[in-house]
Amino acid sequence: MSEITVDARGQLCPKPLIMTKQALQGSAVGTAIAVRIDNETSCRNVERFLRDNGMPPRIDQDGAEFTVRFIKIAPELAAPDAAAYCLPARGRMESSYVVTLAGDTVGRGSAELGGMLMHGLLATLAEATPLPTHVLLYSSAVLLAAEGSPHVAGLRELERRGVNILLCGTCVDFYRKKTEIRVGSISSMLTILEVQLQAGKIIAP
Repeated sequence: MSEITVDARGQLCPKPLIMTKQALQGSAVGTAIAVRIDNETSCRNVERFLRDNGMPPRIDQDGAEFTVRFIKIAPELAAPDAAAYCLPARGRMESSYVVTLAGDTVGRGSAELGGMLMHGLLATLAEATPLPTHVLLYSSAVLLAAEGSPHVAGLRELERRGVNILLCGTCVDFYRKKTEIRVGSISSMLTILEVQLQAGKIIAP
C-alpha cells in the first residue's frame, strides 16, 4: 500500500493539525498517511483529533521526532474542527488575546476604505508581539477567507505564524462558501464561545 507523507516538522499548533486535515480531505478512503512532527504537544493533539475521528494512529518516535501513521476510513470527518484540538488548557490564557471580526471591512464608512483598513489590520496583527491566539470570523467576515478575497494571503500569514483562524460554520453556510474557503478552519459557535471565554482579552475592531 502506498503512503502519503505529510512533513509538519518545524510547525507549531495548529499547523500540523491543519496539514493532517488537508491530507485527509485530499485523499481517498483507504489511503495510508504518515505525519512527521517534531513537537510532542502537536503530536498528542493530532493523535486526539485522529482518535475522535475513528482513526487511532500508530506513533513511532525517533529522538525528538514523531511519525503518526493512520489510514483514512471514511469520506467525511466525524469531528472536522481540527483547530479546536489546539485550544490551550482552561485557565492558562490570562495574558492572551483573541481578535473577533464580524465584517469583511473595518468601520462603517467607505467600503473601499474599510477594505484598506482590513488589509492593514491583518498585516499589523502578523507583526504583533505577542500574536493573538485566535482570529475569529463570523457574519460577513467569513468572506475574508473565501476564494477571490484579497485578504486570504494576510490570513494565511497569520496562520503560518501559529494563529488559529476559526470561521463560523453557520455563516459560511449562509453565504454558500463552504467549498470556497481557502484558509482557516470551519468551526462551531460552541468552540468560538469557548475560545472567547478562555481569552484574557477580546479585541473587536
